Parts: sequence; C-alpha cells; structure tokens
Amino acid sequence: MSPAQSGSAMVTTKSMTTTTTTTTTMVMMMMSPPRRGRGQRRRRRRRRLLHDKNTKNTAVVNAAENVNDETPTTTSGVVEVNETAIHYFTEDAFYDRAEELYSFFQNNHSDAKRTNSERFCWDYWHVENQYTQLRTPAREYFLQQKTEEECCCYEKFEEALLKYARENLALSNFTPIWMSCYVDGMGQELHADVPHGPLAFVFSLTKNFDLDDDRGRGIYFRGGETTILRPERANYWQRFDPTEIVERTQLFEEIEPKFNRLTIFDPRLPHGVREVKGTKDVSKGRLVLNGWFNEPAISCQGGLTLEDVGKVLDAKLDALYEELENLPAMTGFAALRMEIDADTGNVESISWGCDTVAPAVSLHDPDEITETRDAVLATIAGMMSECVFPSSKTRSSICVPFVFG
Repeated sequence: MSPAQSGSAMVTTKSMTTTTTTTTTMVMMMMSPPRRGRGQRRRRRRRRLLHDKNTKNTAVVNAAENVNDETPTTTSGVVEVNETAIHYFTEDAFYDRAEELYSFFQNNHSDAKRTNSERFCWDYWHVENQYTQLRTPAREYFLQQKTEEECCCYEKFEEALLKYARENLALSNFTPIWMSCYVDGMGQELHADVPHGPLAFVFSLTKNFDLDDDRGRGIYFRGGETTILRPERANYWQRFDPTEIVERTQLFEEIEPKFNRLTIFDPRLPHGVREVKGTKDVSKGRLVLNGWFNEPAISCQGGLTLEDVGKVLDAKLDALYEELENLPAMTGFAALRMEIDADTGNVESISWGCDTVAPAVSLHDPDEITETRDAVLATIAGMMSECVFPSSKTRSSICVPFVFG
C-alpha cells in the first residue's frame, strides 16, 4: 500500500472515552526515570513472579492484588508477553463468502472481448520507480453490481472486517478500501504508511493456479508477495553478525497472496509488493482489497454495556497513566482483550489482540528490549486485570487500545 491510497488518517488524543462516536485513544508521552515508592514495589513484585516461574516472556498478574499487598489474592492468571513485537500476521479463510466476491469479478473480467461497463473501472496508477498497479475504489465497484445479492456480499465483507477489527484490534473503523490488481511488470517498491492508521490490511482474492497449464507450471504468475522488512533488520548494525550470510529471506518477510487470506501488518515497517512476472490478464493477476484500520476505540461484546465498562476503566486508567509515566517511553500500538465473568464481574483472562510495541529509544541488547517490553506490558496487564465490573446476564469480552508515541 502507499500514502496516496489513503482516504483518511488516524487522529490521536490524550482523552479516553467509551462512547461509540468518540475515538478512544491512549497516548503515552516521553517517560521520566522510574521513581521509588509503591509503584516501584508493584513492578518489582511482578518481575520476581516472572523470574521465579522461569518463564522469561510470561507476566504473572494477580486480579485481586492491592498496592500494599495486604489483601490476599483471590484470582490469578497468566498473560503471555511476546518476546518481541508482532508486526505482521495472517488470518486464513477469513470470509465465508470470498468465492462470491471472486466470481463477481471473474464474471466482469474473464472475457476480454466483452465491453461491459465494469471492465472500464481501472485507474492505471504509475509513480516512477515506486508504484505500478491497477486500482479502483472497492465499494463503488461492488455496489454497482446488477443484483442486490452481489451488493450484499460486499457489504457483509466490510461488516466482517469491522467486527474483526473492533473485537480483536480495538480499532473501530478503516479507510476507504481499494481493489488493486497487479499483472506482469507491476508491483510496489518499499515504502511506509505512517499517518493512515496503526495497522494496514490486505485481503486476497487471488487464485494463482492454472489447472489447464499443460507445461506443468501450475501458476499464472510469480511474485506478488507482500514484502515487509523484518523488524530486527531495521537497526541493522545493532544486530550485525559478521559470521552470518545475509540474503533476501533474512531481510524480508514475504507473505503469499493466498486466496481468502487477510494479512495485517504494521505500516511503519518498510513494505511493498514484489513485482509480478507472468500473466497480463487481470482475471488471473494478483487481486486484493487493501486499506488501513484506524480510530482506536474500546469495544465491548456480551452482557456489559460501554457505559458499564467506562465507569470502571475511567478510574483504573488514571492510575495506569500515573504508573506508566515512570516506565521507559515506548512506540507502537497494542490491543488488550479481557474476558469478564458474568456473575462476579472479575477478569477471567487477558490476552493481546495485537502488539507492535517497541522501546522508543534504540537499544542494542535484545534482552534489554524484551525486559523493557515486559515492564510496560506486564504493568498494563496487571493493573487491568484488577478491574471488577458489574455483574451481567452473560459473560463479556472487552478490547482496549493503547497507542504509544
């Protein structure tokens, strides 16, 4: 993806609310050195629990822990803190009606001799030495289809995408989606999309296999992978190993555009699309829907309402802000998922829906990076696990965004 493809940009604020119309964002400013006091004791205790269990990358948090450790713990859980940030991941078989979207496109474009209006949708977008592709606004393309069923199929895709983003990523919106096609000679050189949203996505409608190819190749094209710079290579000399032979696969992650695969990644990392070599037929090229998730916001599903959640989180987040001010400055985005018991309102479990968090100051030692992340993410998980929500008829799931930087 590229800067020129964005339809909107994320706006971050220092306030945190739980209304459905206001962006819910947490912004971490540059931190001062840790101070001594009860907050320091809390962090040290968590670190001791961490190392006593011999699980370096697991933060053990207590749901009923208080500051002075005078109240016995009644509920406990284990939260995994990734050793490193997860800057890209995939969800295969994402949309159950992907075949219908693919068929709609094929019906419009597979016969090159037809002159139906849908074939004239493309903008040939070329920026010298940077981008070459065919593109069109996806919503306009699919919603001009001839039947209500075809329109409904695309709208359901956007609903599925938004549901996933809210429940797993604590992101409540996305930019207008592009449909992009790449045929022979097309691709994107490396670039970064910082302003458009904390996470980018690519949904593939590509079927790159030719069952009728009597030459045995079995594919329409080579290339077309989403190429992402491996984050450990971003500070190349800090991790330089003179004994290592470095080749492309050590420098870049390359994600195949597998049909019905949703790829989500951190757009701050240099990324691109490897040049497609092969077919010149748009019905057989690399076909994707792409955009950016934005507008961080608390989401809640189940028995609790956003108002219930907001009352509890407002007080807890004030204390968490104060605690985080004494920890190292970080950059990136994380979404914390909490499962809430219906009867007690206690936090049953905590997990990270996404995590691109890294120290804002460049660190040379990988262990120091891990320990810094542990200190910040374990503090968030520990304090959030102490929340007690009102009882409700059914269990609830809450996803809370944290924007650092």
